[in-house]
Amino acid sequence: MSDQFKGLSFALLATLGGGLYAIPYRLSLITVEPLTVIWAVFLWAFLFSLPGAWLARRQTKYSWKIGGIALVTSLAGLLGNYAICQALNQASPTLLILVSRSEIIIAMLLSWLFLKEFVSIRVWLAAVLIISGIVVMKMGSLSFELKDWSVFLWAITAAFSFASMQVMAKSIIHEINPQVLNVSRLAIGLVILWSLAEVRSGVAELQISEWKWLALAAFCGPFMGRVSYTYALRYLTVSKAVIIGSFSPATTLLFEFIVFGTLISSYEAFGGIIMLAAILWVFLPGLRRSVKLAM
Repeated sequence: MSDQFKGLSFALLATLGGGLYAIPYRLSLITVEPLTVIWAVFLWAFLFSLPGAWLARRQTKYSWKIGGIALVTSLAGLLGNYAICQALNQASPTLLILVSRSEIIIAMLLSWLFLKEFVSIRVWLAAVLIISGIVVMKMGSLSFELKDWSVFLWAITAAFSFASMQVMAKSIIHEINPQVLNVSRLAIGLVILWSLAEVRSGVAELQISEWKWLALAAFCGPFMGRVSYTYALRYLTVSKAVIIGSFSPATTLLFEFIVFGTLISSYEAFGGIIMLAAILWVFLPGLRRSVKLAM
C-alpha cells in the first residue's frame, strides 16, 4: 500500500469525522456557552484518546522540542476556537466560514516557507477551486452584515491558528504518535480553560442530555477527526491534507440530509461538486500510478 493511499485514507476518515462533528457541536451551542462547549468537548476527546496514547507512549521520542511544539499547538488551537467565538458574535456564520477558509492558502504557504514542502501548480489551482466551491455553496445565504469590521481580524486569526497547528504537527509527526500529541494538546487546553470562572460555572450547569451531544461531537471531531488527520500528515504534505480536509462542509450537508432530511440546495450541490472535482484532480494521477505499480 503506497504512502499516498494511506494518507488519503486517513484524510478521508478525518473529513468524515469533521463533517459529523459540526452537527452535535452546533446543537450544543444552542443551550451552552461557547467556551464551556470547547472545554467539555476537549474533556471527552481527552478521555477517548487516552487509552490509545497510553498504548503508543513508547512510540514517542520525548524531548523539550516535542513538549514545546505540543504546547504551542495547544495554544494555537485555543486561540483559533476563541477567535471563532468572537467572530460569531459580530457577523453571520456564513461570512465567518468564507473568510476562515483562507486557512487552506495559509497552511500551504506556511508549509512551503517553514517545511520547504513543494506545492505544485495543480495543488494551488485546486485550492482556488475549492475556495470557489465553498463560496458557491454559500451563495444562497451569503450575508455581509457586520457589527464590527474586527470580525475579519478574528476570522483570519482563526484561519492562521488552525493552519499553524497543522504545520507544527507535521514538523514533529515522525517523532510523536498522533494520539500522544492529541492527548498532550487537549490536556494543556483543559487546564488553561479551567482557569476561567465562566467555564467552571458553565460546566457545573451542564445537563446529561448536553453531555451526550458534547461526547458525540468530541468523538467525531477532536478524537476521530483530529487523530486521523494527524496520521494523514505522516504520509501526505500539508497542502494535500488540507485540500481533502476542506471537503468537511460538504460532508456535513450530506449527513444533515441523511439524519434530518435537510434538503441540499442547488448552490450547495454545485459547490460540493466543484470541491470534489478539485480533490480528484489532485489525487487521481498519483492513485493511477500506484495502481499500475501494484499490478
